[in-house]
Amino acid sequence: MRTLILLSLLLLKFSFLIAQEFKTDLSYNYLYSNEWDKAIQTYNFSRPFNTERQPLINHGLNASLSYIFKSNKNFKHGVNLSYSYFRSSAENENYENNLNLQFLNLGYVLHYESKEKFKGVYTDLIISAKSSGLYRYENGEPFFYDETTSKAFGIGADICLKTGYYLKLKSNMYVSPFISIAYTPYLYSPNTEAVINQTRGLSSKNWTGIFTTQIGLTFHIRQQQKD
Repeated sequence: MRTLILLSLLLLKFSFLIAQEFKTDLSYNYLYSNEWDKAIQTYNFSRPFNTERQPLINHGLNASLSYIFKSNKNFKHGVNLSYSYFRSSAENENYENNLNLQFLNLGYVLHYESKEKFKGVYTDLIISAKSSGLYRYENGEPFFYDETTSKAFGIGADICLKTGYYLKLKSNMYVSPFISIAYTPYLYSPNTEAVINQTRGLSSKNWTGIFTTQIGLTFHIRQQQKD
């Protein structure tokens, strides 16, 4: 046990030696998917007896971690891991329907900042592999479709452009407000319509494009860059 703890500390120290920056952020996340919107709209249209409409899957939260490798250049490379959660909930008499959508992205980061031209401003270009999971619950219990738990998994790729402004807290710690936009041109998720509306190919395709935008805060731990 002592050896394992010592090894973990050595690995952590080595990570700090080769890293220029660690950062973690939390943000509000807005999502637009035309195909998924059509599936939910069809669900609402086919159930006129519901007094509360099922909301579109638009609003969620995102959390991410980034690791930027050490370099004296304006352009630096890194890796990013992010998680997003969205929820659509409608409560009618004796019936509550919830859709829980999750994304997990793993990607490459191209980080740019220039103290000479744009002091305090940075921009990240993030290219990621994207996975998704959509789950439906009725009255708090998993919904079953075709005698199996109703769930839909998806896979695709995502490109994100993020910009923020460093505000120093103390020593090597910073915080930055940021805004980002991202686009997934193709997310393959063939069971999504079945989860939402219990149909296949009626209202939407088995894939979708996704547009997201985020506004949030990032906390940074940065090593001082040597000239």
